[in-house]
Amino acid sequence: MIWNTLKSRGFLSGYMLVILMLVGSVSLQEKEILFPEIAGMAMGVMVFPVPHWIKKPLHLWLSPTIAAFLGTSLNGLSLTPLSKLWLGFVIIVILMHLFRVNFGPTIPAALLPIFLGLHDYVFAITTAVFTFVIMIAAFKVRKPEQLTTAGPPQHFRKITDTVIISIILCAWIGLAFATNVEVIVVPPVFALIFEIFHTEKFNWKLVPSRLAVLTLTALFAVSVYHLLPGSIVWVGVINILITLILCMLFKTPVPVAFGVSLMPLIVPAWGSWGFPVGVFVTTGVLMCVSAGYRQLRNKQAIQRLSERS
Repeated sequence: MIWNTLKSRGFLSGYMLVILMLVGSVSLQEKEILFPEIAGMAMGVMVFPVPHWIKKPLHLWLSPTIAAFLGTSLNGLSLTPLSKLWLGFVIIVILMHLFRVNFGPTIPAALLPIFLGLHDYVFAITTAVFTFVIMIAAFKVRKPEQLTTAGPPQHFRKITDTVIISIILCAWIGLAFATNVEVIVVPPVFALIFEIFHTEKFNWKLVPSRLAVLTLTALFAVSVYHLLPGSIVWVGVINILITLILCMLFKTPVPVAFGVSLMPLIVPAWGSWGFPVGVFVTTGVLMCVSAGYRQLRNKQAIQRLSERS
């Protein structure tokens, strides 16, 4: 099964897109080209199609592109890095709600340029280019019935849920800055948590496999990073393959794991042995919070129904 996926057209296309990003970063000597979530987006469209991602392909391009430009522009403000991160997060979440965007990777697209302190627009421009390709791929894989399966307005995520998870994620980022522990700032995981927090069927049983995939991905990613120091292309190429194998072995496709696999290439702290621990803690705590909250909300919904009947 793994071999069939490896030789599939979808994987090869997504894999080549990631390799192009890695090679472009090295050949142009522009590290800002690297956006780990491009790998997650590509795999989440071409290999493990996420229904609500490919339902509106245009969002796959516009949302992260606008977010990347916004995040970069906020670096021009005379604010502390933490204040910029909070401001960028709040603005993006508000825009996502107003325009009914369900694409979680929009959040890391806004946060990463702020976290890295980028002032030029290389990151934003290359994000626009790569996500445009992903959008085209989404149009090709989208099935005709998905054009008519969009739920009515009331089925969009509840604003109460959005406010609560936004406060939680902002508090988590604040904790990272207060403790000076960068390894618990994991943008791809933030994207995952934002999405599952709004998922009505998310429960405790879904936590262990996802936690295992993300933690092992981070562990192997750091291992390969140390085995092949300075080799951006080879580290990325190998980590993507390892992540695919982990997703299939655990029978749990987690597209954002591919973003996690490339994070050691971006920031030194993410290439340290503390990174897997940070991913484990961040994912474990925030997923448990999400599962607990969803269980509570579902219980309240059942009680309301019983009271009406």
